[in-house]
Amino acid sequence: MMREDVFSSGSKRWFLTGLLALIFIFANHYAKASDTQNDNEDSALEIEFPSAPKNTPYGLVAKLPYSEPKAKYSYASEHPDQYAAYWPANIQNKAEGDKAKGVLVFLHGGCWLSAFDMAHSYAFATGLSKAGYHVWSIEYRRAGNGGEWPVAMDDIKLGLQKISSLQNNGVNIEHISILGHSAGGHLAAMLGVQLSDILPNAVKRADVIGLAAIVNVVDYANGKNSCQSATPSFMGGMPNEQAAAYYLATPSNFEAGGERLGKFQLLQGDADSIVPPTQASHKNAQTIKLEGVGHFDWIHPGSDAFKHLLAQLEANAQTKM
Repeated sequence: MMREDVFSSGSKRWFLTGLLALIFIFANHYAKASDTQNDNEDSALEIEFPSAPKNTPYGLVAKLPYSEPKAKYSYASEHPDQYAAYWPANIQNKAEGDKAKGVLVFLHGGCWLSAFDMAHSYAFATGLSKAGYHVWSIEYRRAGNGGEWPVAMDDIKLGLQKISSLQNNGVNIEHISILGHSAGGHLAAMLGVQLSDILPNAVKRADVIGLAAIVNVVDYANGKNSCQSATPSFMGGMPNEQAAAYYLATPSNFEAGGERLGKFQLLQGDADSIVPPTQASHKNAQTIKLEGVGHFDWIHPGSDAFKHLLAQLEANAQTKM
């Protein structure tokens, strides 16, 4: 039996205060994920990014300035993390007829764990926006908040379909590029093998680019670093315990193709200690490896790897649809 002094008047008061605080936090999180506009965000054009060394440590990425997303769009209502954040393309000379360079869908990494949300990639999205791209960054449930496989993938599909909302802002989505970093690269590669079933009708071509992407989930789960060790949490066990799930979650087991898939590319640094360079392999993908580049170089807008990504996007755009 519970002792009376456990719920004394003082304890009740603290309990109710804490409960109200949790309700406020939860409600505020939902508000952030609703279809909202941010009219007072700092312009990405005003932000300058410092140069980054090769094999950039995460600490430098975490300190970067960024602009808040212009808007957030809910794509489902089961969880606060079911939304997409939008950064519009920053166009310096609209009066001279300059236009956006394209539309980028981004899937952030973080070992598929709920502890890591898209906030760590805000500077990356800001850099892409500053470079002239519309950025559609999809948040999704992850291991620890109900997003174990295949739920995270289902969320990503819904978030991708919601991109049709940008047409209401006059954004042309006929050609998009889907970028994914690390665990998000795994999800991007999974999109690459099933694009024909999930792309909105308005999208005529989608390029897929994995940045330090995890392509062979079975091999990754058998690794020893902290991110590799998190794989069973996402997959519900080790490969020998969840063989069917691992098979379905491994992009390298499937063909990537279809009339609407454009470029399929895996960009990888040879100094990456989190996702081994051997992961950058798929029979339908072009693998591009950069010397001396580590795991976080890709999401630092001041890095050589980021500049290479921008050049790759421009080169891809020259390919006729």
